[in-house]
Amino acid sequence: MPQAIRHPRRSEPTALLRLEALHKRYRAEAAPLLDGLNLTLHAGEFLAIMGESGAGKSTLLNIIAGLDRADSGRVLFEDRDLGTLDDDALTRLRRARIGFVFQAFHVLPYLSVLQNVALPLDLLGSERAERAPRAQQALDRCGIGALAGSYPRELSGGEQQRVAIARALVHNPSLLLADEPTGNLDAATAAQVLGLLRERLQASGAAAILITHSLAAARMADQIVRLEAGQLSDP
Repeated sequence: MPQAIRHPRRSEPTALLRLEALHKRYRAEAAPLLDGLNLTLHAGEFLAIMGESGAGKSTLLNIIAGLDRADSGRVLFEDRDLGTLDDDALTRLRRARIGFVFQAFHVLPYLSVLQNVALPLDLLGSERAERAPRAQQALDRCGIGALAGSYPRELSGGEQQRVAIARALVHNPSLLLADEPTGNLDAATAAQVLGLLRERLQASGAAAILITHSLAAARMADQIVRLEAGQLSDP
C-alpha cells in the first residue's frame, strides 16, 4: 500500500513584536487606557494607529519602546520579553534596534545636520571613522545630503523632519516608532515626508508603527487600526 505523501507545513513568519494582554491605567478610578490589548507585527509591516486624544496611543508607543511599563501583560520584541529587562538593558535595546520620529522633530539646535544624524551611531559606540560617511549616506537617501553642514535653525519644518527620519534609520533599526510625525507640517509637506518615510522603510525592511490623527497620513501605512476603549480594532 503506497504511503501518503506528507507536505511540509509552512511555518508562520516569526513576529518582530508581540503585545499580549496589555493592561495600563494611571489612576485606580480612571478607565484603563489599555484593556487586554493584543498586537502582532512582523518585519516589514507598516501599521498606523488612530484614535482620539487621550485614548492611550502615545502610552502604547512608550510601552513598546520600554519607556513605560504595562501594569500586566507582555511585550515581546525580537523574542525578548521587555518585562524581564532592567532600565540599562532597555536603553541599549532602544539605541540598537529602535528608531524614533516625533512631531516636534527633536533635532538638536547646537549640532549640525550631519552631527544630528550621526548621534545614534555615537551612542552605539560605532567606529568613529564610520559615523560621518554613514550619516551622509542616510542624508543622501532622504534627499538632503547638501544640507549636511547646515544647522536646524536654517531648515524648514519639512527639512527638519527629513533629518529626523535619516537619524531614526541611520543605525538600521528593525522597528521605527513615529508619533504624529507630520503634526507640525502643512498638508503638501506632510505628504512628501510620509512618502519618503514609506520609501525608506521599504528599502530598509524595517517595520513601523505610526501614531496619527490624520486619515491621509494613516493611508500611507499597510494597515490601519483604531485604539478605543483600550483595544485595537478596525477603523
